[in-house]
Amino acid sequence: MAYKRLADGRFLWPRNEAEVLHISEQQYRWLMDGLAIEQKKRIHTVTPTLI
Repeated sequence: MAYKRLADGRFLWPRNEAEVLHISEQQYRWLMDGLAIEQKKRIHTVTPTLI
């Protein structure tokens, strides 16, 4: 049985075809785990430096 907690008591459903998202299997698993598929802020790549 799948369970998804609702934001503000309702699902956010697309209002038109332009708002529809195509998601990967990984993004679907994230949604089913209660995670967001879009990051709130960008994670910067760190490159090592020689001392």
